[in-house]
Amino acid sequence: AKATCEVHIFSPEGKKLSYFPVTFHAQCINTDAAGNIYVAGDGKVAKFDKKGKELTSFELPHLKKLLEDKDGIRKEAQDQLDQQKKSFEASVKRFEDMLKKLEEIPEEKRTDLQKNQLKQYQQIVKNFDQTRKFYDNRKVDDIVNQTLGRLRVINGIAISKKDVFIACGESKGFGYAVWRMTPDFKDATQVLSAQRGCCGQFDIQVSGDELLIAQNTMHAWVRYDRDGKEIGKHGKRGQDTDPECFGGCCNPMNLRANAAGDIFTAESEGIIKRYSAKGEFLGTVGYAPLTGGCKNVGVGASPDGSRVYFCDQPGSAIIILAKKAAK
Repeated sequence: AKATCEVHIFSPEGKKLSYFPVTFHAQCINTDAAGNIYVAGDGKVAKFDKKGKELTSFELPHLKKLLEDKDGIRKEAQDQLDQQKKSFEASVKRFEDMLKKLEEIPEEKRTDLQKNQLKQYQQIVKNFDQTRKFYDNRKVDDIVNQTLGRLRVINGIAISKKDVFIACGESKGFGYAVWRMTPDFKDATQVLSAQRGCCGQFDIQVSGDELLIAQNTMHAWVRYDRDGKEIGKHGKRGQDTDPECFGGCCNPMNLRANAAGDIFTAESEGIIKRYSAKGEFLGTVGYAPLTGGCKNVGVGASPDGSRVYFCDQPGSAIIILAKKAAK
């Protein structure tokens, strides 16, 4: 099959060593303890050895089951479209009622505030006509296609000794789900649902038997057991000037555990922080300014923690942070 994208392998110093093709649109990547490489996206997962030889590939079984339920998806799409139209019409009526009340006030008795509100509401109601055309032309098939496309997006994959975890969208709403399966990709079980993520970004990793999630809408990262039971929630919202806080609209965006069990978090602004395996804040590792807003800033660390790597997506580069030599 024709290659859709490529996986590039680099040395610890950032020198490109090799690459191999992937025959589907890849959206996330990870490795297991043996060094095998897992690439996931478009509803598929492929497993490669260290040299890029494909060992196996498959379509995710739970996604295949969901995608086969076309009647259920169409019903959900119809319900969603009906709810959108109902909500829209309720907004229209609310503004029309407020506009009517203002118009009933004689012009010479209107305050300056009421005059400004009248102009604003007239423009809003006028704009509603264009929005109504959008909903009149919106078809159930449009929502079905949108839902099917979203179900095929795999936002994250993580591999422990016992399990393979997959993060993806849900058929209802706009939340994320996490599924667990065996290393041979059987017995798919949903362990988390209705999870929130910012800007299509929802990163998962593992540390030992624990599942780690960057809860970017909560300004925290969370530890779960393999069954989806919360073990600990770490981090808090605050100013960028406070190292123990996550600033911005939605951080941390990504995280990763190293061989020692330390947890590294990455923020859209290029800030890398380190925590213990139990969630104790150990300090800021480093900073490299990045452009762009909310984005994937995938992070990794060498086994001894002497190097930290993270993704400069707008700059199409991997940034390497090295520990300063002891004086």
